Amino acid sequence: MTTKRPPKLSWQDKAILITIPVVVLLIFVLGNYYSQDPNIEDAIASQLTGITVRDNGIISQVYPQTATDTIKCRLKSATSGSEFDFIYNITGSETIKFEVGNKVQFYGIYNYNPTGGSITTPYKGKSGRYEGWAVYNSNRYTATDSEQNSL
Repeated sequence: MTTKRPPKLSWQDKAILITIPVVVLLIFVLGNYYSQDPNIEDAIASQLTGITVRDNGIISQVYPQTATDTIKCRLKSATSGSEFDFIYNITGSETIKFEVGNKVQFYGIYNYNPTGGSITTPYKGKSGRYEGWAVYNSNRYTATDSEQNSL
């Protein structure tokens, strides 16, 4: 019984076997880096408007509730100390009782203004459905499906 030996690889074959995994890894790393949502510091520094951001902040001030469909507070970014308004749209969601000093994580739409801008969540996305969320005191708040269907 004879055993088959694998064929000898040329230098081109070896180069291909090394290059393919390196290229795939590079594509994965770059794709992951460029697909991340901007954070609040990037949005404020670039004075962007109408972009979605994912970040968090500490409540520095709670505004009195004037409109029946929103709750507002002032957040301070945990990393840069930038301050901005956080507007939580309670239409289609539960009401949140904000308290100064607590952390809020969010995914919402950012609009720049000279006072640092504002984050609105949930917001009406391109599809007409409410998108975005807020995490406060270990609870995730987002628009409910029944409200989305009736809008």
